[in-house]
Amino acid sequence: MASKYIEIPRDEWADLKDSYAGDRTNLCGVYLLEFYIKYQTTSEKESINIYTTDKNWRTHGNYVLVHHDNQSDVFFNTIKGSPEDLKHLLCSLELKGIHVLCGYGKHFKTLVEEYWLQKGLDLNKLEHQGTVVYHLPSSEVQKWTEDSLNPSMRFGYLTNKQANLVDQHWAYRNPKSLKLITGLLETNISAGVFDTLGQPLAWCLRSCHGTLCNLHVLEDHRRKGLASLVVRFMAKEVVGLGSEVLATVVFENINSRNMFEKLGFQAIGEAYWVEVPAI
Repeated sequence: MASKYIEIPRDEWADLKDSYAGDRTNLCGVYLLEFYIKYQTTSEKESINIYTTDKNWRTHGNYVLVHHDNQSDVFFNTIKGSPEDLKHLLCSLELKGIHVLCGYGKHFKTLVEEYWLQKGLDLNKLEHQGTVVYHLPSSEVQKWTEDSLNPSMRFGYLTNKQANLVDQHWAYRNPKSLKLITGLLETNISAGVFDTLGQPLAWCLRSCHGTLCNLHVLEDHRRKGLASLVVRFMAKEVVGLGSEVLATVVFENINSRNMFEKLGFQAIGEAYWVEVPAI
């Protein structure tokens, strides 16, 4: 591609993050960039790079973030630029291996389809994996009364020691997921309901996008309201950080969607993921 790109130095990533401060419900905005500013790579093979179209990136906000570790997770967004700018930027990077385009909004689906075709791929094989994006106003959290637990249980925070347990129970477990979950536990807040022996019975993590994720209750402890309780606990923690409370739920998970909506979460959009095969 004739289009050029420049890399944003790591010590200027905070400036890019600040550019997105006006919209704190954007999945590829403030919280994603904040996550990667804090994130620590664990091997020489792992890399994180942010690319943009030109030196005016503080104004237009065009960026593509590539987190490479065997395969690549790719995030992109713009504030005042056009989808065409982002498509050219993506194509200019000439990513050859398997990569996943992560958390893009509905308004970028056409961009993704054009990028797919630019790669010479069959559009009939592209499948946008979709989720509903939910937002819980902090005013709703402030109305909540104090939650009470069974005396045999307590709230607590998860650490990377629980990464294997979380991974084992994740519906989307894959060869990369343990490292992904470990990174989330080490970089973002996460919490659960624990028994008297300190074993987690239910948990909820916070994704790189700043959304509540990986909500799970062990089978023997379901129908006790633990999912709602741990979400409420996490929501209070997120508000305490001065952040917006967001969540993503796959379209088909009606039970989870109903639970979030009962708690006061409001659907504000859609977010998608797609795996691009190696060329």
